[in-house]
Amino acid sequence: MSPRTKEQNEAIREMRMRQIMQAAADVYLEKGIHMEVRDVAVKAELGYGTVYHYYKNKHMLLEDLLWSALSLAESAVLPAIEGNGNDMGRAELYSRLLFLKCIQDPSVFILLKTIADNFHQMPGNRFQKLMAVFQERLYLPLVEMIRQETAEQAPEKLANLIFGSIVGCATLHIHHRGQSGPDSLDVIDILFSGIRKRES
Repeated sequence: MSPRTKEQNEAIREMRMRQIMQAAADVYLEKGIHMEVRDVAVKAELGYGTVYHYYKNKHMLLEDLLWSALSLAESAVLPAIEGNGNDMGRAELYSRLLFLKCIQDPSVFILLKTIADNFHQMPGNRFQKLMAVFQERLYLPLVEMIRQETAEQAPEKLANLIFGSIVGCATLHIHHRGQSGPDSLDVIDILFSGIRKRES
């Protein structure tokens, strides 16, 4: 049997990283900050040593999970950020895309929930840079869409309402799977219907 090529090794590494990230998100939803690397290894069906090879502790794993989620969230809302049309329509599209990504990928939900909680359970100041990048790439673009379109004196308040609504509704969906949960279209439609009514 010939040794694996560099490309094959890289493909295996990427596959394992995806397994670990998915398992970490699932375990975090179950146990929160009390999750351990061993729990992630069991969920990913990998040896503890394999997961430990990539992550020496759960805080490194969580940090990587959140940075990865930030990239996923940014990619998801890019069509709204770069799109044409009126800014409130783009803000609604942004919200719809972000909500859908939250319910499709638990890591994005974990990111938004962790930020909403102001990294309450996370140790030290290791997430300050993540928060700054989130503000720059995800939060402020939404604030600007709102600022351009409304007479709102503090568009940040409306942006906070939107993010809070997304997190709250995604929480219901994620923690009550199998029960009748919020439909993504209904949630965003209701939210923006109320926003438009208030503005008129």
